[in-house]
Amino acid sequence: MKYTHFDDIRPNHRTDFVMLYFAACRSLRELQAAIRRTNGGKLTCRQAWLLRRIQNKFVQMVAQ
Repeated sequence: MKYTHFDDIRPNHRTDFVMLYFAACRSLRELQAAIRRTNGGKLTCRQAWLLRRIQNKFVQMVAQ
C-alpha cells in the first residue's frame, strides 16, 4: 500500500476532523469484524494490539 505524505494532501473544505475521526473508527470496526470472520471469531494478540494502536493514534490526533 502506498501512502501519500501529509504535506502533499491538498485541503478539503467540505469535511471536518470530527467527521473524519468517526469515519476512520467505523472503518477500523469493519476491519476488525472482517479479521474476526476469517479467524473464527477471535483475534490474535498481535492483531488486537495493532488495532488498539491504530485507535490510540486516532485519539492522539483528535486531542491535538
